[in-house]
Amino acid sequence: MKYSELILYLKTHLERPSTNFKWTNENNQKFFDFLDENAPVDYLSKMENLLEIKKAFKEYFENVGYILFQLKNHTIKFKVFEYKVEPKDSSNVYKIVSLIEKNEKFILKNYNGRSDHILIEKELKDKIYAFIDTLDEENINKKELVKYSVRNSFKLNEKDIIIVKEESIFVKMCKVSNTQSLSANQENLTDRRFNGIDINELETFNIEHFSSQDDKAFFNLAATLFVERYLLNKKITNEEYEKNVFSYVQSIITEQLINTFDHCENFFKGLAGYIFRIHFLEVFEYISEAILVELSLSNSYMIDFLRYYSSDPIVIAGHKYKTPALETDNGLKWNVISMLSIVKVYEKTNLSIKQTIHTIEKKEAEMLEFYVDAYSPVEYSHHSLVQEKSLLKQLIQYEKTLEICRDSITFAKTENDKIRIKEEIKLIKEEIKKTKEEKKILLNKIPSIKVVNTFLQLEKEVLSMNRQLKRDQKILGQNEESFLSIRNALCKALISKKKKMD
Repeated sequence: MKYSELILYLKTHLERPSTNFKWTNENNQKFFDFLDENAPVDYLSKMENLLEIKKAFKEYFENVGYILFQLKNHTIKFKVFEYKVEPKDSSNVYKIVSLIEKNEKFILKNYNGRSDHILIEKELKDKIYAFIDTLDEENINKKELVKYSVRNSFKLNEKDIIIVKEESIFVKMCKVSNTQSLSANQENLTDRRFNGIDINELETFNIEHFSSQDDKAFFNLAATLFVERYLLNKKITNEEYEKNVFSYVQSIITEQLINTFDHCENFFKGLAGYIFRIHFLEVFEYISEAILVELSLSNSYMIDFLRYYSSDPIVIAGHKYKTPALETDNGLKWNVISMLSIVKVYEKTNLSIKQTIHTIEKKEAEMLEFYVDAYSPVEYSHHSLVQEKSLLKQLIQYEKTLEICRDSITFAKTENDKIRIKEEIKLIKEEIKKTKEEKKILLNKIPSIKVVNTFLQLEKEVLSMNRQLKRDQKILGQNEESFLSIRNALCKALISKKKKMD
């Protein structure tokens, strides 16, 4: 499971972060149901995954406070505590500034040939965080303390951006243009949609800092938040949707960028506009898919919302308008009724496939627990019989050799011959003892009839589920073309607006 999937779950299933947040038994059950359905079967058995869960919760609440967190026996307990000290009031700012100044060799000014870029390399970043981790006397947002200290060290203003990355700390000094006083040449390099930010700056930032993010998770989250916030919760009208959808989505993207990077709202409004433009279709495909999931559940609001796109001309204030149609590029038209049956089958089958795959993984993990020396119980039972025969054959051979050696002592001509034969007898006895122990271990490992039957039952269930999986995959394949046709038609309609008729 990706870390971004944990963050996506928290952001779409929990209330907004606050120091008063209460984690209920219902929250706990739903979270572990989510892990059970989506994570590998051994996910919670690995310490690195437990630490990643803790990290996700810590990141989710980081802006409002720090948490004491415990995960034990499929139960999460945590409490959010308010920070007691603001970064500007920290007594340790000057120490971090001093640390930065003493390690100038790890600071790259004019980074990437840009006079407005500074990079603090990993060596210095690690030193800063090593010092920060010793600060137990201050209840403070450590990430914001680092940013505030860096801002002071380089005498940056509030518009400048500081990004704490895994391998470095990046600084971008922002010189935001006023779009109302741009020269003709500047007008060619900016776009009012991008908040007056030079497009070249946005492109560079996108390539160097945003494109390395998990784009799929980022835009899926933006789409999910939009659908949940404005369609499922606020239940906006089609008119409000047409009027505000682009600004709503862009504001969500801005919000995500600020949460991910820094609080320079002016720059990230511009960046949000830029990346929304280049990922425009992708965002609306995710929105379309989220809406179709709700349609498959027969959500009455969503059914009414979608009927708008297959309605006759509508009249507003005495004027006739033609609404966007659910129509594909090749002219195929859809309506709620024709969509509903296909979407229900597709989403139900898709969910069944995910659940079946996960159940197969769980049962296969159960089966692995019955393996002995890399053999299944059935294979080991057969293998042990073959090995037992081989060991019995060896024992018979050793006994014969032992008998010959014992007889030969009588006919030994010299004392040295007797000593040599006795040594041989001793070695043979040791081999007999070792072989008998090996045989005993082998027989002790033979699975019981109950274990073999349990394994065979699991194997039978897995075979049955694999057959079901193939049937579902066939059904999904048969409906995929129609589903994609519906999604693409809906996507086109969602980015269109009603047109006034003459």
